Amino acid sequence: MALGAVTLTTGRLAKAACRLTGYQIDGPFYPLALPPEQDADLTNVAGGSGRASGEIIEIIGQVQDGMCRPLPGCIIDVWQADAHGRYAHPLDEPRGRPLDVNFQGYARIATDKDGFYRFLTIKPGSYVAMGDWVRPPHIHIKVHAPFSPSLTTQMYFAGDPLNEKDLLQAALPAEQRARLQVAFDTKRADGVRVGTFNLVLAEGWAPPPELMQQLKSGG
Repeated sequence: MALGAVTLTTGRLAKAACRLTGYQIDGPFYPLALPPEQDADLTNVAGGSGRASGEIIEIIGQVQDGMCRPLPGCIIDVWQADAHGRYAHPLDEPRGRPLDVNFQGYARIATDKDGFYRFLTIKPGSYVAMGDWVRPPHIHIKVHAPFSPSLTTQMYFAGDPLNEKDLLQAALPAEQRARLQVAFDTKRADGVRVGTFNLVLAEGWAPPPELMQQLKSGG
């Protein structure tokens, strides 16, 4: 009975750890055309005059399916506002906000053989969406997986007071909403704060073991 209780508890923990990441809309500022520079360091641009304005942060995480299996070979789109709360997009009017030309604004990265990813960026600024609705700092993420449905979501910053009044987050159950909010409570040796944002996609077709092995080895 004791062994059964341990097994049951472990199973519940595994299930809790692999609940699906909440869906969020693309928003109006997904790039109309993908920029030539798409690397995982958004704080620098080729030919720029310096580093992007704002606090530099690093985001790491793992992509899994609903069975807690890592998903290698996923392509992840990342896009966000700069430190002034402005996107490098023709639909985002200045409204007194300068555009940081040293900020890349978009990245396209791949998960490694164990489903892990990472990128370096800055904490985005907030901005008025409409009326008195102010969007809290957030980063858009879209995951394209080889064998699972794609996922679009947004990552938020835990503890930001604007989270409580955000209409997009309010539409989610409290548990899903909490998993989209990341606490940057660890630091690298150089002082850059690091946050972990794991992503769980709905289950798709499960490839045979030999194909998964090829994916992991990059073949």
